[in-house]
Amino acid sequence: MLQKEHRLTDKRDFQRVFHHGQSFANRYLVIYYLKNRNSDAFRVGFSVSKKVGKAVTRNRVKRLLREAFRQSREQIKEAYDLVVIARPSAAELEYESVVQNVHHLLRNMDRPDAGKRKPAAKPRQSGTGAQDKQGERRKGVR
Repeated sequence: MLQKEHRLTDKRDFQRVFHHGQSFANRYLVIYYLKNRNSDAFRVGFSVSKKVGKAVTRNRVKRLLREAFRQSREQIKEAYDLVVIARPSAAELEYESVVQNVHHLLRNMDRPDAGKRKPAAKPRQSGTGAQDKQGERRKGVR
């Protein structure tokens, strides 16, 4: 079981990691991470939606994830707040596969280019129709 100091439970902490952190994903899991300047230990929270399955399945996935992170705690070298989201395909995984996927996420989290969000694409403007300076279509122009 993860020690209390390694658990992320507060809704505000989850929101802070989602809004200000970086993310990395694979086929089964998504991890959001943010450096925690207030602590020396990492903290991890899990989110398993109803898309993953019924309560028994969701709880099994959370148990597997908790144990995988407990076993992998030496791999997390810095104080991070982590939020791990299980995708629906995670319900099919056995323990060894969960551990491999967690190791994959943690390894790639340390890459300098991991989790860099790409800027959003600029919307295209079509060349048809008369438009005013704000890009809105003028009335009465055909």
